Amino acid sequence: MREEAVRSPNDAGEGHDDTAAIHQERSWRWWPGLCLALAVLYVVLPYGRLTAVIYVVATAVAAAAIATACRKQRRLYRPVAWWLVAGALTLTTIGHGIWYWLDLLGLEPFPSTADIFYLAAYPLFMAALWLLGCRTDRDDGALSDALIVGTSATVLGWALLISPYMQDPSLSMSQLIVSAAYPIADLILIPLVLRLIFLQQTRILAHLFLLAGMLAYLAADLLYAHGNLVGWYAPGGFTDWLWLLAYALVAAAAWHPSAALEPFIHASNAELSRRRLFLLSVASVLVPAIILLTAGWDTKLVRVGAIAAIVLLLLVMHRMDGLLRDAQRQSEELARLARLDPLTGAVNRRQLSDDLGREMARAERTGAPLGLAFFDLDHFKKFNDTYGHSAGDTLLQELVIAWQKDLRPSDVLARFGGEEFLVVLPDTDMETGGQVIERLRSRVPHNQTCSAGFATFQPGEDADAFIHRADEALYAAKDAGRNRLVEA
Repeated sequence: MREEAVRSPNDAGEGHDDTAAIHQERSWRWWPGLCLALAVLYVVLPYGRLTAVIYVVATAVAAAAIATACRKQRRLYRPVAWWLVAGALTLTTIGHGIWYWLDLLGLEPFPSTADIFYLAAYPLFMAALWLLGCRTDRDDGALSDALIVGTSATVLGWALLISPYMQDPSLSMSQLIVSAAYPIADLILIPLVLRLIFLQQTRILAHLFLLAGMLAYLAADLLYAHGNLVGWYAPGGFTDWLWLLAYALVAAAAWHPSAALEPFIHASNAELSRRRLFLLSVASVLVPAIILLTAGWDTKLVRVGAIAAIVLLLLVMHRMDGLLRDAQRQSEELARLARLDPLTGAVNRRQLSDDLGREMARAERTGAPLGLAFFDLDHFKKFNDTYGHSAGDTLLQELVIAWQKDLRPSDVLARFGGEEFLVVLPDTDMETGGQVIERLRSRVPHNQTCSAGFATFQPGEDADAFIHRADEALYAAKDAGRNRLVEA
């Protein structure tokens, strides 16, 4: 099971400003809400000068929203990345203004000066995504996996978008260069977006907004390229709305309170990789699939080779999936064994420390009672000498089985060492704890007896002091003749 956490880059720095945080929590929706409202107006109204102004204003609002977030939200994670995004949208705003101005004047807006600003925005997006994906710890192969998928996407983009432009004799050299530049830039963005996706095991909402915005941006770019190629694209439709949606999502990302958080993952390589295996499988078969679909019937050898490559890749991925499942099962078993006593199956001292600390913190916080029982089997050495160490091991195993049946799921039974056991009893006071301990003492197998000491948690004491009081009570029970309970 994966354990997830998030950390703020300023956790060790100055204190949080609660008032600013509450204001940010309540106000982050306004900027993307304004962008979305303008997007709805753009689609609903007939295309013309007003909608062109709305489109430019909506893009400018998104850029201003992100720039404002960079100035006001001091705890943004990687603020330089967000400034780059704001700069990219500013360039896009200028490009939109030029494009609509030319289009409404009846001039050809493609290619034009607007394309310079549009294309200049891509390097800023790329740099921002790279910075947000930079990690201080290992990235668990996220970049390699992203490059695998990106390579396959490049072949697909070349086959569907770039190659048709290069084969179109009606395009001038400038039109050909600009037409190919957009899908090429998108194909460079894809691995960076995928890398950030692969790192998002903590599901930080701000980064998910950013990812959704970049995916909408890529989808709009690809639809625009295909629409221009085939001839169905017209301003004022769904494709333009996708760009506005992308701007709104990116503005939401910059203003969401979780933009201050950095992904921090504790997970096994097997667990992380299995989540990507399906995507990598699709990416691996994509290239031979394109060869298979585009090769003519006269190239039978090429088609047979493509089919064989697909089958082999699927078989390899199936085998990898099995290996990863085995690795994950082994990892989970090792994690389980690391917290249990190998002989009895009770919790070991390391896990006891974690469980007792957690219950003490809860008792301190809520004021609920917390009991701790310390047990010691009476004359265990004599039992071993009489019946052998194997019989002694069996006695300990049967004891743990018997006691676990009598304890609640919230109770913690731990082997402290040798024939000594500790039982953590949440929400248990002195009276109830005494009843539980006497019931457990009556369950000792083979007519053996045990002594017990019991203590209840006192606010402010640490774990060592708590255990020491229960231990002193246990020694008092042994000094008093054994086979009894003494309460601290």
